[in-house]
Amino acid sequence: MEEPTQEQYLDSALQQLDQQLLLWGIDNWLGHRTAETMKLSVAGATNLVALVNTLNREIDKLETIIGNGGNL
Repeated sequence: MEEPTQEQYLDSALQQLDQQLLLWGIDNWLGHRTAETMKLSVAGATNLVALVNTLNREIDKLETIIGNGGNL
């Protein structure tokens, strides 16, 4: 199996961000991307996905606490 290209990594990260922002009710406009132009680096997009994943874990923890009446 071939290793994904940098463009594929970037597109995947941006798609995950787009979907999550919509779920949170946040404007999902991240600009535009062409084959020649993208302001956000692959590392930057990957870091943003890591941030979203971290936030989701924290939200899950808070929802668990709230569901337990505030008891850990």
